[in-house]
Formats: sequence, structure tokens, C-alpha cells
Amino acid sequence: RRFIEEVQNQKNWDVYDELNAPDFVNLSAPPGVPSDRAGGKMFLGGFLNAFPDCHFTVDDMIAEGDRVATKKTFSGTHTGEFNGIPPTGKQVTLTFVDILRLRDGKIIEHWLSMDQLSFMQQLGVIPT
Repeated sequence: RRFIEEVQNQKNWDVYDELNAPDFVNLSAPPGVPSDRAGGKMFLGGFLNAFPDCHFTVDDMIAEGDRVATKKTFSGTHTGEFNGIPPTGKQVTLTFVDILRLRDGKIIEHWLSMDQLSFMQQLGVIPT
């Protein structure tokens, strides 16, 4: 929850570094983005800059053992370039699932499952 509130919603990059282990691996890194901690920060930063008014809401969170699964809703307005897509000014709302693996209170692995087709359709990049 702290990552969502302080990093994703408040854009506090010191907390990003505090909560992600030095050997963090993003197992859902898009092509061309390093899967390490720096790559995760770079991709998330680009995403948050493209949707500066964005907000993440926790819909459900389940923790068991060393894993945490979170179903979240993201909403924001596309006002900055994102992954080569120029700003569209469109409002986007997505529900997605993150799965994290932790060690000693730090995130060491991340998986993401989201409907990228719906995302691109809401941006107007792909017809509905």
C-alpha cells in the first residue's frame, strides 16, 4: 500500500528506492526497457509523466507468504508523450493486477497483468 500511495500517487522517488531491492526484477518490463530497478523507475516515471493527474486506487489486496497481489484501478489524463504516443488529452481508466514478491520487506520481483488493448482503445490509438 505504501508503494501505491507514496510512489504511484505522490511520485516520491526516494520511497521507490527504499521499497525496491537493489536486485529488483520487473518480469513484465516492456521490450527495450531494462528489467532492473533503474528500468522500472524509468518506465514508471515515463508513465506518471504522461498521466500527471493520475491516481491509483486499491480495489483488492491479498498477501500470502512472500507474495502480494493487488487489483488496482488507474485513472488519468494522457497529457504527455508515452511510449512514442503523443498526448491525446483522453481520460483513461484501467483495472489491472500487480503481483509482487518480497524479501525482508523489499520488492524483489514484479509481474503485471493488464488489458493493453483497452488501454490503446481508450487513448484512441486503436479503434474500438
